[in-house]
Amino acid sequence: MIVPLLHQWTKANALFKPPVINQCRTIELKLTKLWHKAVETSLGKGNLARKNEFLHTLDTLFDILTCKCSIQLCSESNCSHSGKRENNSHIDCGCPREKKIPVLELEFIKAQRTKAEGQGSMQMGSIDYSETKKQIANAKKREQIREREQKKKMKSEKAIQREEELCQDVYHFFDIPPINVNATKLSELVDLSLEVLEPPLTTSLTSQELRNLKETPMQVPKWPSHTQSVERCVKMVTEAAGHVYSHERREGGKEEEDEEEEEEDEEEEEEEEEEEEEGHK
Repeated sequence: MIVPLLHQWTKANALFKPPVINQCRTIELKLTKLWHKAVETSLGKGNLARKNEFLHTLDTLFDILTCKCSIQLCSESNCSHSGKRENNSHIDCGCPREKKIPVLELEFIKAQRTKAEGQGSMQMGSIDYSETKKQIANAKKREQIREREQKKKMKSEKAIQREEELCQDVYHFFDIPPINVNATKLSELVDLSLEVLEPPLTTSLTSQELRNLKETPMQVPKWPSHTQSVERCVKMVTEAAGHVYSHERREGGKEEEDEEEEEEDEEEEEEEEEEEEEGHK
């Protein structure tokens, strides 16, 4: 019985499938429970109120939708869209998106839930092939998008997992060298024969071993310090570069222009003096 029931709902709308409608197991439990109530009612068990409740349940027997939110017609709420659009109903639904009732079927579901004595204002008709084809195409497209996103997610997770494994492999490659507490030279403090080492951990030493390292004199090579020489060279180079690549030189050689102007002024003064001497003569 469940298979024909599911087929009937899917025929009405291709989107009527789990999780929009109940799973087969849930439908089976619902029908079994109602069948036991029908047996008890037929045997005269229960009062009148319970019988009326049972009869009302029969009207919603095949309402297998997951969403049970209340639906209101536009005509009931004096909506301005009443009669002006294909869907003339509203629903205040807080269900997850994948469980929502298709908007196109809200008016039909409203009629099915408010029918009296098995008769509703709307009935299931023949299949709308164009609408069904469009719904199937949209559902297939959404499924393809979902699968594509799932593959991207899995690919990203695998890449992260590979990076973590590589990092772990590199980390395990390192060996922490032991500290030679009996060393008398700096070169003997740590065994540098390994190619790649991690810094030695002093936390592995006892307090007494650390005190011995501090109190025991150790021979340290007297490496020459070239710090002052380097600073002196840098200063000299900076001063020399300032004479060649200073701001004034970069802007066109201001000092050279000043020298040329002074030479021109001296030449003009000499010419004026010569003219004055000739005039006196």
